[in-house]
Amino acid sequence: MNRSLFFFSIVVIAVVALIFRVSFLSDRPMHGDEAVNAVKVSELIEGDEYKYDPYEYHGPTLNYFSLITSWLYGANSFVDLNEEALRILPVLFGLFLLVIIYSLRDALGAQAVLFSFVFIAVSPVMVFFSRYFIHELILVFFTATFIIGGYFYLKNPRIIWALIIGVSLGLMHATKETFVISISAIVLGLFFLFVQASKKNRLAILKSVRVSHLFLMLISAFFISTLFFSSFFKNPKGIIDSISTFVTYADRAENSVHVHPWYFYFQLLFFYQYSDGPFFSEWIVLFLSLVGSFFGFRGELKYGNPKFIRFLVFFTAVIIIIYSLIPYKTPWCLLSFYYGMLVLSGVGAVQLIHLRNKSFRLISIGIIFLGVLHLGQQAYSMNFKYFFDSRNPYIYGHTSSDVPKIVEKIKLIASFGNGDLPVQIQVYCPDNDYWPLPWYLRDYNVEYGDVVSEESPPAPIILIQPSMEDDLMRKLYELPEPGQRELYMYLFYNVDDGTVDVMELRPSVELVGFVSRSLFEKYLQNNTKGLEVEP
Repeated sequence: MNRSLFFFSIVVIAVVALIFRVSFLSDRPMHGDEAVNAVKVSELIEGDEYKYDPYEYHGPTLNYFSLITSWLYGANSFVDLNEEALRILPVLFGLFLLVIIYSLRDALGAQAVLFSFVFIAVSPVMVFFSRYFIHELILVFFTATFIIGGYFYLKNPRIIWALIIGVSLGLMHATKETFVISISAIVLGLFFLFVQASKKNRLAILKSVRVSHLFLMLISAFFISTLFFSSFFKNPKGIIDSISTFVTYADRAENSVHVHPWYFYFQLLFFYQYSDGPFFSEWIVLFLSLVGSFFGFRGELKYGNPKFIRFLVFFTAVIIIIYSLIPYKTPWCLLSFYYGMLVLSGVGAVQLIHLRNKSFRLISIGIIFLGVLHLGQQAYSMNFKYFFDSRNPYIYGHTSSDVPKIVEKIKLIASFGNGDLPVQIQVYCPDNDYWPLPWYLRDYNVEYGDVVSEESPPAPIILIQPSMEDDLMRKLYELPEPGQRELYMYLFYNVDDGTVDVMELRPSVELVGFVSRSLFEKYLQNNTKGLEVEP
């Protein structure tokens, strides 16, 4: 392919990828996990010291990298943050995952790189989670840089590649505990490749790895990991916690509400339809990755490095098997193996368009073209039409459409509070299951708790889960002395039919609201529609 045409095509595809990833970035309500991550980032922004928690929240890279994007958006506090300032970070890493494929022109061949660019750019799941403020794409990116660094090191053992491998490993560890799965798949992939190689090639590989470089890799990985987990040497305990955490996550893998059958990821990717929603399937990626794997395994390749592509086949197959066998499954975890499938799809596409039989070649081109159009159409539907709809395969425990209504109602009522001081709000939910409300109520003075506090006086606005209503009634009407009790009204009361709405934070997580009569009357004086919740 002409070099100018190749570069022009790469730029056009990158622009398409960017448009898919940044358009209407703030429209989807924040997932509970995104809200938790936002709170952790805000603590750093506001000057608090980060301390790694071995039981929750994953590694520190997301938090520290978000300081950079928050600074670019001029956010100096939790209140200053917005969805775009947070989600731009995964957008960038999603684009980085696209760009680094360019470095594999020799390993894959220029045409395979171009096709891989296309598939990664418009893959619905890649677009969706590039707009999601979680750790996953950062882990996938540093896994990719680890593999790419390893490829270039084995071709030409130099210190720079040893450093890239070590730094990537350290950042993988500092991103998410599941990095051990990726490393295990890499090691097993190399082992299978090593077993297949001739004795001469095995010796050549072993001789190419210098002990001094191996030591440098380990030292740099340890340093980077230590730097992040110790909060830049302010919290040494974080280093120990980064190891002890694996006990927690091993137990979680077996005992969790996130236990799903082995085919869960394949169902989401290739065979998903919920209720009357559209049928979602990235079938072209499944088909072409199998084609690429077949030719890669056999070594019958038109372009590229057969050993690297065979390793990629082994790595992808192993990591798919591991993730399928682990009972604990969440949709975003599939990115760790799907990126490999997307790259192999590029390899498969090249093999098909170079078939000797002209008829098969033309049919293959037509199938690939239709497949890419289908991916683009689904990427649009998934990210801009069904972006927080249960008919979307990747909407998982997501924020309910009731949450914007809850927030809007609170803003309306709170605007009639006393003077310039923000109205106080109390939110009580068992097990602190009130997310993502801390994100949406960050402008207010909010008391959160997992039990109804009997010590603090009742706030003008109170939100609870229905199971806590008896405890709240005791707080409002039994504990105060006679004459000191204020009446409370239902916050989500419909004047037209006299019904009270029970709102949802997420599926099966209900919420009821109460507002003090004094605040209610102030609101009522200024709004004849009362407290009706829009249908």
